[in-house]
Amino acid sequence: MTVSVFPLSRYPQHIEPLVNALFAEWHDFAPWSSLEKIRAYYQKCLRGNDLPQAFVAVGPSGALLGSAALKRHDIASLPQYEYWLGDVFVLPEYRGKGAGNALITYCLHHARQAGIRELYLYTPDMQPLYARHGWHEIEKRPHNGETVSVMKQVLPGHTKPK
Repeated sequence: MTVSVFPLSRYPQHIEPLVNALFAEWHDFAPWSSLEKIRAYYQKCLRGNDLPQAFVAVGPSGALLGSAALKRHDIASLPQYEYWLGDVFVLPEYRGKGAGNALITYCLHHARQAGIRELYLYTPDMQPLYARHGWHEIEKRPHNGETVSVMKQVLPGHTKPK
């Protein structure tokens, strides 16, 4: 399957389907516990070039496949870790078809271009996927009602200082 990734601002019509899909899958976790909270988050992602910035994976016809975001201070209790990859989500019917890898690759490239030197993420269960993209676990901790791995990647090849 051909997968392309773009800023969410190019496909704002995908916000509502994304809101519904994320709520259906992640509603047990505080940041995703209401449609209104998710909708407000994606509206914030549309406000210019500052973080958070959301990106969507689309198929050849423009169909929504998934999304991911670059954000700041994703875990409040870890203020020393500034830049994060987060909200990586692929619609169930497209999992295993390359959308997740395309989103991660795009976000890494975008972060390097922005001059970000270290990028963090947390995941309860996708450590092998992120390890293939160069992340390594730096700690395990409780977060949003589950135990997650906090992972880090040092990004080579900055195009401007940060």
